[in-house]
Amino acid sequence: MIGVAAANGGKKSGGFFRLLFVLMMITMVVTISVAAGWNPWPAVSDFLDKLTRLSDPKPVWTVRLGGKPDVAAVFNNGRVVAASSGFVEGYQTSDGKLVWHKNAYWAFPAVDVVVARLRPDNPDKVANPNRGYAVLSPVTGDVLWSDPDSIATWVFAQDVVDLVCPNDAQCILRDRDHVSGAYKWQLSVPPALKVLRGGNPRLATARDPAGWFADAAVGTPGPIPPIMPIVAEDRIYLVDTFAGKLLRDLTAPDRQTRVAYIGDRQIFSRSVRADSGCRYTVEVSDAATGTSVWREDGFDLDTARGAGCEPREDPIGAGGRLVVTGTDARPILVEADHEARTWTGPPGSRVLSTDGLLAVTVAPDRQSITIVDAAVPDGRTVWSGKIGADPDAMLTSNLVILRSRESGQLLVLRRGSMAEALKISTKNDLIGYGRDGILIFSARSIGYQPLKFQAG
Repeated sequence: MIGVAAANGGKKSGGFFRLLFVLMMITMVVTISVAAGWNPWPAVSDFLDKLTRLSDPKPVWTVRLGGKPDVAAVFNNGRVVAASSGFVEGYQTSDGKLVWHKNAYWAFPAVDVVVARLRPDNPDKVANPNRGYAVLSPVTGDVLWSDPDSIATWVFAQDVVDLVCPNDAQCILRDRDHVSGAYKWQLSVPPALKVLRGGNPRLATARDPAGWFADAAVGTPGPIPPIMPIVAEDRIYLVDTFAGKLLRDLTAPDRQTRVAYIGDRQIFSRSVRADSGCRYTVEVSDAATGTSVWREDGFDLDTARGAGCEPREDPIGAGGRLVVTGTDARPILVEADHEARTWTGPPGSRVLSTDGLLAVTVAPDRQSITIVDAAVPDGRTVWSGKIGADPDAMLTSNLVILRSRESGQLLVLRRGSMAEALKISTKNDLIGYGRDGILIFSARSIGYQPLKFQAG
């Protein structure tokens, strides 16, 4: 053991002396170069800049946060908002200047407000530090309105749905206008929901095929769904958000069935072990009544994980359509309402993103991207091209975002015209976006890349 320790110590000492020798040689070269009239520092500075920049070309501005960002968004009113565990901040879109800062447990941008649970200066003096939230102006950080009693909060584009439980026997779910705080509806729900806490507890909704974009999508939430399937422990509570009514509650019938919701449809995705792998069955019902609408064997919704074929993931779908792999390995877009097959791709191709109106697909060569109009039979092609191997894609309300980690290319197109709005090289992830720009990040740094203006 002593010999091993001595050997390890010798290796460490040898590594230290080699590093010291390299540093000495660099210093000597720099010294000689300066003496000869050549200044190497601009080249060194340029090298270090290229090494640390978030993208090429580099962002118009980069800021370093006090922690790794959890969520961020580009607002239309000249603000970028970024939040991490412990704080939420607003920056000027033009130059990245910090405008406001709030200490917060969590925060979520929501189109034209920011919803946050603020952290008091002295939590020990607050009776219920784990309750309540405030709605902030993204421009100034000022509190527009607040609620001190909520234990759980869901943030949508025009709604904030919160949960209050005055006692162990009573809980109330409330839908509020996210700007004014005015109530749209309130309803009593079972006290079993009192286990829910924090911002955006899980809903049993379909999983977006663009999973890589999930963190960036959180900062720009969509509209409130017609059915809110709230998960509390092992039960799902179905809330009609139009009428403000609790429809019913249910659990999955067995461990081989996954229950999820898309629009006003209930999806039972079942997978069981078979001789050649997994055997799949999908049954779609009316969410309000549970009445079966259609059923299909062989539809794989990418829910199964592991050798036992247990469905551990929610089914894939968006915009009222399910993303299915058929028995012949062909990807299919299927309308959840009535099983209409709106697009079918060649075997081995994949749907990268869809919102029900467009779909971004990649061919079996894992490079050729096609954007199709999913609202017409057979999917008319509106754009095609390549950016590198194994691309990802995301559709937003006004953008198409494409990237390839392998090539480091990121391309942003304007919906409608498919005009190029941005093309950069980066292997970093997106953390937020907006109509006018995107946000990329690495560790604690975020950078703002503006999009090319498009008239009209």
